[in-house]
Parts: sequence; structure tokens; C-alpha cells
Amino acid sequence: MANTKIDFDPITIVAIHGHNDGSKAIPALMKSLEELPGSHGLLISLSKPKMLPSSIQWVKVLPMDYRQYSLFVMFSLHHFIDSEFCLIVQEDGWVISGANWSASFFDYDYIGAPCHAACIGTKLSIKYQWVNDPSAIPIQNGGFSLRSRKLLKAPSTLGALYYFTEEPILQGEDVQLSGIFRPALERNGIKFAPTSIARSFALEYAGHQFHNDLLFENLVGIHGKTRQLISHDTIRVPIPENEVIKQFREKELLAYLKNNLGYEIQYG
Repeated sequence: MANTKIDFDPITIVAIHGHNDGSKAIPALMKSLEELPGSHGLLISLSKPKMLPSSIQWVKVLPMDYRQYSLFVMFSLHHFIDSEFCLIVQEDGWVISGANWSASFFDYDYIGAPCHAACIGTKLSIKYQWVNDPSAIPIQNGGFSLRSRKLLKAPSTLGALYYFTEEPILQGEDVQLSGIFRPALERNGIKFAPTSIARSFALEYAGHQFHNDLLFENLVGIHGKTRQLISHDTIRVPIPENEVIKQFREKELLAYLKNNLGYEIQYG
């Protein structure tokens, strides 16, 4: 059930596809719009899907590879967003409970699920090895994230904030914004949600110690490449069911989505 006490008009829910028509993102867009009534839907893609619902606006974009996607999000997306905030969704990242939305989220310029990686000085620590390091800056996942227009415009208005590297993991716009350049952005008035709030906002993949006590019923959204929303209430998990148990708490999460939220889970 969506949170009817909050005005979602300031949010544009957007999916960006620079390699196809983006039709696979339609279920995630529609589900998120349903959970956040009053928000606005936007699909940015190479071509317009044939069966695009009228509630989703479409805008054409030129082809993009992985790095170009990051550059687009960091330097061009603000030209396509008229609302005060945007919520980036993908076919593997969407709103599972609008009822958990808090008005306090609008106090921040960026909120995304803390992922397994974190910046410690100039180095990247992965696989949640950073958990006990107080100096770590956890990367907040961008595939399902809330961003203000102030944040969207910041890399352009503050200068060409992009760290050029051949390391794929460092090329991601979420690593760049919420990790590498976070201190500089914060010095210029950008507010990132503290980890405690980001952790309950969304989940990418759970990590030992960090997510031991996480309550799935408090989550707003999820994001992860092994969970693809292929219809209104059907999640495809493109790995065998017996492989799921290898990921910490993943089987528990899928059981919650099925038994508590009514999703059908398809494996393989």
C-alpha cells in the first residue's frame, strides 16, 4: 500500500536505456508509479516501445555504452528532469513499498542502497571488508536511487567532476558521485543520506555484519541484477534456485517478496 500522506508530485521516476528501447524497464516504472501515486514516469531510450503506457513519457537518446551511461547521468540527466527530484529505476530495481517512504528523504540530495564497496581514502574496499573501518565511505547504489535536481546539476555547475580510469568498477557514476567525489560535493552543500537511512531505503545485496538485522518490511526498494521484474508481480531470478543460497540472506529476501508482497518468483 502506498503512503497516501506524502505528496509524490516532486518525483520523476526515470529509467535510462542507451542500448535498446527500454521496454524491459516498463514493469519497474509502472510498479514504482503505482507505489508512489502522483509521481511522474519517464523513459529515456533509443526508440519508443510499441506498448508504452500513457502514464510514462518517452524521450529519445543516442546510443550509450557503460561509461557513456555514467557520463549521461552525471552531466546530462538534469536537462530531462523538470521535477525537484528523480528516482532512477531499472528492470532490476524498483519500489516494493511506497508505504515505507518517509518525507525526510526529501531532506537529502542523494539516497541509494549502501553496496558492498566503499572508498577508504583513494582506495576502494569491496565485499563489505570496510564494515569496521570508521573512515570508509560506503558507495550508495545508483540503479535505484533518489536524487535532487541540485545533485543532478552539481557535476556540471561545480566543474567536470569525473575521474577517468580503466577500472570498470570505478567508472560507475554511483561510485564517482557517492564515493570518489562525495567529500567535494558535501563541501559544496550536497547532502547524502547517512548510511543508517540509506540502509533502510533500499537493498542491493546483503552483507554479513552490515545487514544482519535489516528488516525487509522497512525497505522502500530493491536493486540487483539477479532480480528482474518481468511483469507487474513476477520476478525472474536468472540463476538456479540452489545457487541463491550462496548470497547472504537472498533466499530470505525472495521468500519475503513472495509470501509477504505477493510476487511470483521464477528461477533460471
